[in-house]
Amino acid sequence: MKTLVLSFLSMVALTSLALAQTGVTPGIPTSTGTANAVVPTVDVLGAHNNYGRGCAACHAPHSGARGNGGNAAAGGAVTDTQTGENALFGQDYGPLLGKTLNFGDISPTNPSGTTYQVITPGVGTLATMTTQQYADLRGIIMCLACHDGNVAKGAMMQNWVYEQQIGALPSSYGTGHIPTLIGNTPAGAFTYNADHPVGEEALLNLALGTAYYDTPAGLTYNISNGAIASITFGALYTQFVASYGAPSLMPSPEGYYKTPVSATNVPYLVCTTCHNQHVMNIYSAYPASPIAGSPVGTYATYFFVRGPYDVNDVAAQPGLAFTTAQFCRQCHFSLSNEANGGTLPTSF
Repeated sequence: MKTLVLSFLSMVALTSLALAQTGVTPGIPTSTGTANAVVPTVDVLGAHNNYGRGCAACHAPHSGARGNGGNAAAGGAVTDTQTGENALFGQDYGPLLGKTLNFGDISPTNPSGTTYQVITPGVGTLATMTTQQYADLRGIIMCLACHDGNVAKGAMMQNWVYEQQIGALPSSYGTGHIPTLIGNTPAGAFTYNADHPVGEEALLNLALGTAYYDTPAGLTYNISNGAIASITFGALYTQFVASYGAPSLMPSPEGYYKTPVSATNVPYLVCTTCHNQHVMNIYSAYPASPIAGSPVGTYATYFFVRGPYDVNDVAAQPGLAFTTAQFCRQCHFSLSNEANGGTLPTSF
């Protein structure tokens, strides 16, 4: 056993030495036009390395939140029954349970004037959770435990986007710090109107519009047992997939879980619909979720965005659409080139 342990430690030491000698310069790569050309030069976990704590900052493998600080460790009130158990999550997200967060302002696409909301439900055991409760827990509440700027303030957050800290953004972003917390706006505490809506009222049909949701021109979600079974793409949306893809809406290794379905059988947005919390700077396409017709490949991305999203690709390129716009057009399809009669390919 001692020999085995010593051999393992020697291997780790040699690996560390080899990595130290690579001389990699910090920064985020820019895609060069070929799908497999993007290679990370910064740890793909990026900001979620949490200043050296790594995976254990979110997932405490032995004691969960009880061994990771906060009320659970101090013996205070712990109001959620899943503390430290669901996904080994290392924080007490009890302060968020039962809160109603009002997202969004009245807009032309929502003429009724109903504001978007996300209602973080009370959480019981996994066996008693509804599909929506489970999706909100994994896709919203766990994210807000760090990123909410008012109700739950993550101790490890600096409210300054990591890519900007390491100098990976173009100079056009300016020198002001890009914030990472939500709800903490100049309008005052508990004001979320400046942030993108998530939750069971952030329905996808509101973003796509009646002309493109469940129609031959756009896309149709085929729902079975309260979950997405498949997606049928209409003629115009098929052209968009050929130009860019649909990485946030199509299946990934997690399946369709990242886009849950409301009680009314309409898909809605959670944080993980648009963001992959485990990979900051690279998007890897899969056969079931192709990018512009390429079934596999790695593409530059930023801000943990779930798809090609290259903020450095700002040079004038006539006849091409930028990834930063194309990513958003997956849901805001009426603003796409294809919905307006165009067929511009994407600049990768």
